[in-house]
Amino acid sequence: MKTLVLGIGAFGFAILKHLGENNPDTTFYAYERDETVFSHVKKTRAHPYFFDWAQLPDNIEFVDVEVILTDMDLVVIAIPAQFIASSFEALKSKLKPGVTLLNLSKWINNQTLQTTGESLSEVLWNFDYNYGVLAGGMIASELVEWNILGADIVIQNYGLGKDLEDLFGSDTLDINLLEGSVKNTELYSSLKNIFAIIIGYYEAQGLGMSSIGYYTCRVYKEIDELILLLGWTAWWSFSNYANWGDLIATCFGNSRNKYLWNLLWSGKTIEQVLEIMAAENKLSEWYATLQWIYPYIKDRSWFEEMKKIWKLILSK
Repeated sequence: MKTLVLGIGAFGFAILKHLGENNPDTTFYAYERDETVFSHVKKTRAHPYFFDWAQLPDNIEFVDVEVILTDMDLVVIAIPAQFIASSFEALKSKLKPGVTLLNLSKWINNQTLQTTGESLSEVLWNFDYNYGVLAGGMIASELVEWNILGADIVIQNYGLGKDLEDLFGSDTLDINLLEGSVKNTELYSSLKNIFAIIIGYYEAQGLGMSSIGYYTCRVYKEIDELILLLGWTAWWSFSNYANWGDLIATCFGNSRNKYLWNLLWSGKTIEQVLEIMAAENKLSEWYATLQWIYPYIKDRSWFEEMKKIWKLILSK
């Protein structure tokens, strides 16, 4: 498959490096709309903000997306989730019929309550394409360093999924291939951010791991209630990398979410924290997730952990 990685942020860069080094005889294509980042990566094969010791291999080519898109069989989406629908609204006339869109960025729209896949389906409602997600406990720096990691690939076409498994799977990246609807995986990947901020708060208070386990269970019950409240259906599996693997990495690894809460609990306001992260070209999803959840829970009695964290953030 001719493959384009759309977006060369921290995770897009890590995926490009992984794909190129894992498939040395295959050419991969890359595009980034931030001209400063794109020019730097094209010139040096290194990222201007992240992993200053790492370089992309020679089988990565940097291209104009509007020129190359019509020839791509696979587009790996590594741009912030809130920009995906609008980006593909602009690019859909350039897409190759039957193209596979593999999304690495998950969120829930706080206006429509749609997942990324649902929003994208409205943009591409009359277009022939395949949609899947790749998600798991994969912190970008650990992927760049070839740490042993795992990820789910969820897609309705199992045969196509096997091709993606071959492309991404390696001795250090175990792919769990799941056939079917991607919505549950997109829900996991968004809602786990709620776990991250609440567990981060209690960790910052110096609680032991038994207490952390207690609060994890409390939040788990609240997430179950939220899913029922919003009319969703979801099942939780310990064996899915996109669920518990991602949850553990986000809560206890060197993640953007953990960095954000460390800044927050050091005494800074949420506005100061977001400003610091923006200056460092880092985006954390949990605050946006909590923002859209709060109106649905604020007058209900069984969301005490979520409401407590929201009030703590507003009081800073």
